[in-house]
Amino acid sequence: MPHLEDIKNRIANIDQIEGVIVAMRAMAAAHAQEARKHLQAIREHEETVARSMAEAIDLVPPSALVPEDGTGRVTHLRIVVGAAQGFSGLYSERIVTGALAPEGDAETRQYLLIGQRCISEFAARGQDYVWSANMAAHAVDVPGLASRIVDALFDRLESGAVQHVSIVYADPATPENDLTVRQLMPFDFSRIAQSRSPVVPLTMIPAAALIAQLVEEYVFTEICEALMLGFAAENDARMNAMTRARTNVKEIAQELQRKFHQARQEATTTEIIELSGAS
Repeated sequence: MPHLEDIKNRIANIDQIEGVIVAMRAMAAAHAQEARKHLQAIREHEETVARSMAEAIDLVPPSALVPEDGTGRVTHLRIVVGAAQGFSGLYSERIVTGALAPEGDAETRQYLLIGQRCISEFAARGQDYVWSANMAAHAVDVPGLASRIVDALFDRLESGAVQHVSIVYADPATPENDLTVRQLMPFDFSRIAQSRSPVVPLTMIPAAALIAQLVEEYVFTEICEALMLGFAAENDARMNAMTRARTNVKEIAQELQRKFHQARQEATTTEIIELSGAS
């Protein structure tokens, strides 16, 4: 039977671990709530850009909006919104597994990674990537990160290095943080609802250039939304992992308390026996 002092020390350590777990869960909950507050603003901006694009689309013939058909193998750039930190169960592994899943033979895949755990997971699997960045530490940092991603993305598009772009992230609105794969480029103009405005918009730049700028802004907003959802999903996963960890810690603490009482009772019994046998 372990010594009473050893058991007491272990109980004290378990109490400290539980305190850390509670703090980590509270921080994750605050981050997830912060992200959800920003989502509405992002989606409203996305709707505003879509309305502007719908009006601009009326200024060009439909044929101008049809992307050119690629020939041969296509280079596909996939943006992977992964985890920034650990202590989130299998969240990071599941994101990376889904992002690496093949979708067709006629493409060469490149990866742009977000989140240190995502980067580490790629390295552990021997997978290469062309660009990476740390995940935003707070929800307010998401637009700045999205701007850096858009710059890297359009540099590769303009150079002809890639022809197809998608983004992978987890959706915290689903029970299991389901993976979502969203196509960013070539841009699908069919997603934009037709303009209902009877007034032809007044523009100061050519319609084609205006549409190109609006497409870039729309993609920026889509990336903002994906990052914010991924940020929320990661913190939801960490909350769940900390809840499970606290349950396990409580069970360990209860078992240690049981051992402590048993050891104390045995020590008392031994002492009584020794005293009663003393001459």
